[in-house]
Amino acid sequence: MAKCTEYESKKIGANCRSSRSKSRLLCKTQLERELWVNEFVYTGYREPHLSKSAYLKSIIEWNNETINIWSHLFGFIYFLWFFYDANINSLPRFAASISDHIVVSLCIIGAQICMLLSATYHIFGSASVKERRRWLRYDIFGISAGLISAYLSGIYLAFFCFEVCFPHSDGFRLFDLFDAKIYGSRIGYLHLAYIIVAAFGICPTIHWISLHGGSSNSHVMAWLPNVFVLYGLLGSGFTFYATMIPERFIPG
Repeated sequence: MAKCTEYESKKIGANCRSSRSKSRLLCKTQLERELWVNEFVYTGYREPHLSKSAYLKSIIEWNNETINIWSHLFGFIYFLWFFYDANINSLPRFAASISDHIVVSLCIIGAQICMLLSATYHIFGSASVKERRRWLRYDIFGISAGLISAYLSGIYLAFFCFEVCFPHSDGFRLFDLFDAKIYGSRIGYLHLAYIIVAAFGICPTIHWISLHGGSSNSHVMAWLPNVFVLYGLLGSGFTFYATMIPERFIPG
């Protein structure tokens, strides 16, 4: 068990007394460090070594993983609907080809995998240190699948009129996939791996701009802001994740 500062001890003590009166939730000092959400989340931890049905039941109970679980489950449900709408309504409206359906479906499935595996990590990751590590590996794979799907859709649209470039661009995506799966934890080298993934995603973007004759091209100027938005969202998500915001400023 890890030691806490005096401030943390007082905060934990008050919250633990409240937690015990409502449900079987633990404080971080009652758990191994590897089962902590992070160092700024003191209370609301589910007991380890429960049955899978108990952890499934905890989905509808309030604990420190509730928001993480439901944000990813809602994301999975959204992409499930989007998969249906894209293939049944949107793509047929534009007389899309089979390859269009396949690429769009793969992109959406990648996002679904990301959402579902992250949700299961947050649901079952409290069972034990061994289980947490196992589900974390699935979560990392899901994040990798989500990144690949995000890039694949952009690559397909950007080089739609330059089919000869597809194999080279796919090579970048394949490198991204294996590079992101090398590491098995959320700290250190994994952070570096995802930065490398994002950096390699810039290469096809530069290639796409050059194929259209530079940034003065109207097509490039119309789509380039969307690329910046994508990287902005990915960068913001990574920043919040790595810096542990907002819990860093509102510990408890």
